[in-house]
Amino acid sequence: MNSDMTKQLDQLFCMWNRGLCPGAQVLIRQHGETLYEKCFGYGNIENELKIHTNSIFHVASISKEFTVMAILLLWKDGKLDLDDDIRKYLDEYINIETPITVRQMMNNVSGLRDQWELLFLRGITINDQITMNDINTTVRLQKNLNFDPQSQYLYSNTGFHLLALIVEKLSGMSFPQFVKERIFIPLGMTHSFVRESFTQIVPNLVYSYQDDGDGNFYYNPLNYALYGPTSVNTCASDLCKVLDEYIHPNIIDPEIIELMKKPAILNNGNPAEYCGGLMTHKLHGMDVFGHGGADAAYRGQIICIPQEELEVILISNTTTYPMAKLADKAACIVLGLPDCTEPLIPEHTTISAYSGLFLTALPDDPVFVNIFLQDNKFFMKREWCYTELIKEDDGGYRVGTLDEKIYFTEDGILYRLPSRVIKLFSATPANPSLFQEGSYYNDETDSHITLVKTNTACEIHMPRYGKAILYTTLSGEIAYKMDANLVMYVKPENNTLTMDGSRVKHIQYQKQ
Repeated sequence: MNSDMTKQLDQLFCMWNRGLCPGAQVLIRQHGETLYEKCFGYGNIENELKIHTNSIFHVASISKEFTVMAILLLWKDGKLDLDDDIRKYLDEYINIETPITVRQMMNNVSGLRDQWELLFLRGITINDQITMNDINTTVRLQKNLNFDPQSQYLYSNTGFHLLALIVEKLSGMSFPQFVKERIFIPLGMTHSFVRESFTQIVPNLVYSYQDDGDGNFYYNPLNYALYGPTSVNTCASDLCKVLDEYIHPNIIDPEIIELMKKPAILNNGNPAEYCGGLMTHKLHGMDVFGHGGADAAYRGQIICIPQEELEVILISNTTTYPMAKLADKAACIVLGLPDCTEPLIPEHTTISAYSGLFLTALPDDPVFVNIFLQDNKFFMKREWCYTELIKEDDGGYRVGTLDEKIYFTEDGILYRLPSRVIKLFSATPANPSLFQEGSYYNDETDSHITLVKTNTACEIHMPRYGKAILYTTLSGEIAYKMDANLVMYVKPENNTLTMDGSRVKHIQYQKQ
């Protein structure tokens, strides 16, 4: 690699090299040769322990590719058919009558509701000690799907949990042991394993730190080891060994690799963006395969571009920067291509900042933004902190040091996230006359909620979470935000409240 390219990459990753802060491992390879390999920042801020090449990261949903690979190894062994109904293997866990296949789960087109939003509706919080049995119980309660299998793509962690259970049932081994013996050892991934308990001691494990956007960091613990969708622990030098297989299969059967890289085809004939444990997108017309991961404050992204035999691996212990965007930016630098990763800002007239609660009008993506004025400065209220809005030359306001920006307009705000721009409008409290006060129950989450009317608004009360006001979007939907992990649309009708989240649909609460 030439010095100019190295300089550009150093500049791209400089945010992890600014003193006592969390950091990352970065590894870029092309044609089987390492072009760029660096470690940044600290794995333990308290004890000033720097990240090094053998530092171990929880890589969250990057784990899904190993889960699918495990399933496909059993398929090659003749122990399952990918188009089998999952009840053939998991009848004791499934009370949904609609047939769901193994292939549909590994392609994320099963329609299964996502385990996380279901857990939160049950009253379990992200800081609880969550076990595999908690997920099993939650799955057993389900009677319905988000949609008919193969009709849509919607990311669901639940399917990968069930895939791991299938691996255990058919192999007679624990999932962590199977992945070790059939994948990690053959590939020479000597620093990789599936964590079975959050209490497990992991040598060289980096800690996870939230970033408040103003230069302060907070320890963000991970209180679960829910393998299947997550819980692979590894390092960049090990991850490159599986990316090598996606470009030139050597250890893993090429037929397995092809199935992992094959996009799901929906019932309408359109391809989905999810393949088999891998996601795909285009970069300057080239096919890109990979996966990201996000748990606690761990963030990661691995991609490969087979056409260019290029691999990019980024794993970090903080939320500060968007990993998918950084990986594509790095690929553009290495390939000498223009940066095409920045989302376009719609034409607008910028005005001065103002306070308020803002809400999207998107039917499948409820987003709240709370902006307030304090000591003549504007702040965004976030899950764990307040982050100052810094005015920039284009009239927009950067959210602290984050790759986010707010543009104020006369009818709302434009919220520029790393990969997209969304429009939010001032939130209006929902009309109390639309609702009936009282207690409501849902048997698929085994949870109660209480609806309370005040003089001017309606509130949802939930055990352990507290209360939240119901607001109406510009398009007429009604939504509430209990915390960062539980943002739902609510539809009142005939003594029922129907809840829809981003990955959970049609949860119906009946008035008691």
